[in-house]
Amino acid sequence: MPLQREEVALVVLSFAEGSSFTPVQIQKALFLASDKAAAAFDPNSRYDFQPYDYGPFDSRVYSDVQALEGRGLAQINQQPGSRWRTYAASARGIAEGRRLADQLTNEQRDVLQRIANLVRSLSFNDLVSAIYRAYPHMRERSVFRD
Repeated sequence: MPLQREEVALVVLSFAEGSSFTPVQIQKALFLASDKAAAAFDPNSRYDFQPYDYGPFDSRVYSDVQALEGRGLAQINQQPGSRWRTYAASARGIAEGRRLADQLTNEQRDVLQRIANLVRSLSFNDLVSAIYRAYPHMRERSVFRD
């Protein structure tokens, strides 16, 4: 059963088991999810990633995670002295993300799990470079030079 994009975001966040994603990691995770697990998304609830400073970007990723935070399912944190926020599933969000993941096919679940693990394992430079190698059209407006 396809999920709303906010629900897919929660599934991806939940696979990190409470660990956080940086802005580039959550953007690229949901971009890859949109491409590699497109059938997990309800056709009327998809992201529309566009080339931006560091590759594919859709501001709705942030608004979706903020909505999840408002429901107690996600946590958005900003460390003192840092410009970046981090994004993680709360304990309730992990449980709800698992419940939602169970509605997906085994293949969709596995793909989303691998994406969550991959983006969190790569450095900023390696992640952006990998996206550009696989999706050169997303480099169009980039300020990043690898």
